[in-house]
Amino acid sequence: MKCKLNASDFKRIIDNTKKFTRIDAEKMQYIHLIINADKKTIRAEALDGHRASVEYAKIVETDCSFECYVKPVIPKITKNDEFAELEIDKNRLFVTVGDTITGYIQPEGDFYDLDKVASDATKNEPFRTIGVDPIVLKDALDATKNSGFYRPLAKIEIREPNEAIVIRSGGKDIEENLKMVLPIKINE
Repeated sequence: MKCKLNASDFKRIIDNTKKFTRIDAEKMQYIHLIINADKKTIRAEALDGHRASVEYAKIVETDCSFECYVKPVIPKITKNDEFAELEIDKNRLFVTVGDTITGYIQPEGDFYDLDKVASDATKNEPFRTIGVDPIVLKDALDATKNSGFYRPLAKIEIREPNEAIVIRSGGKDIEENLKMVLPIKINE
C-alpha cells in the first residue's frame, strides 16, 4: 500500500492536526490518515478528548485505499521537497521525504469515529456564522488568562455577523477582562 502526495500538503495536514493529539492516551497520540483511492484524497484526523481536527488534501497517486497512523513528528519538509510518500509494510508505515525516511509502528485496533463526532456536532443549523481572521482570534484567546483558577475560562459572545466577537475572562470580585475581535465579511 503506497500513497504519494505533495510534500507541502502533507506538512500542512500534519501541522494543522498535531496540536489535537494527546501523549498519554494510546490512540490519541497518533494522527489517523485515511487515503481514498477513488476520490484521490488523504484525510488527517486527530483528537485529544476535548477537541478534534480533520484536514484534507489531494494525493498524486495511490495503489489502493488504506488507513495508517503517524505521530506528530514527521520528516523535515523544505520548500525544495516536492513529494511525500507513504508506504505500509506489515505493521509499519514508512514516510519518505527527499532522502529522509521515518517509520511508525502501527497501533492495533480502530481509531475513534470522528465522522459520528462531526455529524453530532453539526447536526443542528448554526445559530450565527461570523467570518474572522484566525490569527487575530488566536491572539485574543491567547491573551485571555485567568490566574488563580484551576482552568482558564473564556466566555465568547457572538451577536450579529457584522458585530465584534466579545471575549470575557476574569474572576470573582473583579471586573471582567475584555477582548474584542472584529468580523470579516464572508461571501455567501
